[in-house]
Amino acid sequence: MKKAIYLLIITVLLLIPNSVYALNEVNVYFFHKKTCDICEQERIYLQALKDRYPNMRIYSYEVSDEHNYELMQEARSIFNDTRTGVPYTVVADTPYHGFNQGMKGNIQRSVYLSSTNKYENKVGQMLNLTYKDDLEGTVQEYKENSDYVIEEKGENGTHPNYTETSSTFKKYRASIILIGSGLVLLIVYLILKIVERRKY
Repeated sequence: MKKAIYLLIITVLLLIPNSVYALNEVNVYFFHKKTCDICEQERIYLQALKDRYPNMRIYSYEVSDEHNYELMQEARSIFNDTRTGVPYTVVADTPYHGFNQGMKGNIQRSVYLSSTNKYENKVGQMLNLTYKDDLEGTVQEYKENSDYVIEEKGENGTHPNYTETSSTFKKYRASIILIGSGLVLLIVYLILKIVERRKY
């Protein structure tokens, strides 16, 4: 009977995710102007993307402010980017100049890859901003050329297919699985103990 219990424990442990902490925080540095319509489109898109990737952190810099403008220029120099204008966005260590429909998939792909792969955080180092690499949870795999379209928030700020419950579940999914596995293991162990006592 003890061998059966040990075998069951090993089996359940193998089913538990290898790493509860597997996600990186993805820093997004967004340089924009209040008077820029394209910047506003990207801002809305980034907020919608954050609903899908709660491990994103968006740092916004309005470049009408002289200090923020200088920060943008320093960020550009890190990537040897001589272009001008806004929006200018750096996702982890990938810079993006401008914004259009075709860039949405590329930005999302950068967020996904940076969620699961460590990055230098070059702009973050310049700004003395770090990122965590031990976040709990997983992110849904990004599939190139998929039909998935991120639904951006409407005028009232709500996301059509987004609920707080689903977001919370995604965030704590690994812990929920771990606790659930532990409870199942405890119940099975108690049942086996009861069966073993009845034999005597």
